[in-house]
Amino acid sequence: MSAVRTPATREELAELLRAASAEGTPVGIRGGGSASRRGPVTDPPARAISTAGLARILSHEPADLTVTVEAGCPLGELQAALAARGQTWMQAGARPGATVGGVLSTAASSHRRLRYGPVRDSLLQVVLATGDGRIISAGGKTVKGVAGYDIPRLVVGALGTLGVIVEVTLKLWPVPASSGWFTATGDVARLAELGEALRRELHLPAAVLLEPGRLSVEVIGPPADLVPPDGMAAGDAPAAPAWDAEMTVGVPPTRLPALAADLEALGLPYVAELGVGTCRVGVATPGHVAAVRDTAIAHEGHAVVADAPPELRDDPWGPPPPGVALMGRLRDAFDPAHILNPGLFIGDAVRSVA
Repeated sequence: MSAVRTPATREELAELLRAASAEGTPVGIRGGGSASRRGPVTDPPARAISTAGLARILSHEPADLTVTVEAGCPLGELQAALAARGQTWMQAGARPGATVGGVLSTAASSHRRLRYGPVRDSLLQVVLATGDGRIISAGGKTVKGVAGYDIPRLVVGALGTLGVIVEVTLKLWPVPASSGWFTATGDVARLAELGEALRRELHLPAAVLLEPGRLSVEVIGPPADLVPPDGMAAGDAPAAPAWDAEMTVGVPPTRLPALAADLEALGLPYVAELGVGTCRVGVATPGHVAAVRDTAIAHEGHAVVADAPPELRDDPWGPPPPGVALMGRLRDAFDPAHILNPGLFIGDAVRSVA
């Protein structure tokens, strides 16, 4: 059982990391725990640090559409506070209980990525505690671009292996005045063709989601614009997937319809984001994991186990990405002793790659 520390200041957090790095003691970083079933199954580290003590909303500038918040703030609390001022963190997508830092560390983008972009695009500034106990700040608190090394983008999706996110400034959006879902049913080929056509013809749809037997399109705009596109009827938002274990697949967007057809042939449930190239797939056996990965690779993509019980996580990452050596050098710079979140750095199994 890991001993859990809950620092209340960035300085206290940095000192804990500095000491662990000097001792070479692995440290697990805990947010809300909503992504705890990710990565290879390993023994728990001797120490753990919770971000629950760093959970304040520091400043909200409605006129600038920005908010500065500590990473341990629960996502639900942040969204509620923003909604009271008519704003929202549109790009964030996460499980119940997720924290702001967890959303960014896992690169959890919302289903509206087609219109609003990935969650990394919302991160304007980050304060990071590195593995060896330095506090660094990068980016800027305005939407204006900032020159230099793009540390904010590096930490999004790094699963806490470069450092502990302490504080962030986020780009916000107004809460939409109205939105509507429209649906169609049929076979995968017809629905994919319809979805691709609507994606090109509609003005910035928020989402075009393809599932077995169903296509769902979300439109955001004035109520007068919320009329069913040709071939669709007004409907409800897609239900949350019922599967217990999930893989995330990424392929070139043009290959997504063919990937969906192959997944249907395998009899696997999925939600494909047309125009984005991302697909969530429900799996239940190691054979499913292997089949999904082979299918993704056949479509010039990749597949990782995003949430699953231990028996499905023998090989959660699959083949190493082409940039794994560069990723390793970045990790060496931010966490020289490799103490942070053991097992979650994708290159741990291929450290011999030069």
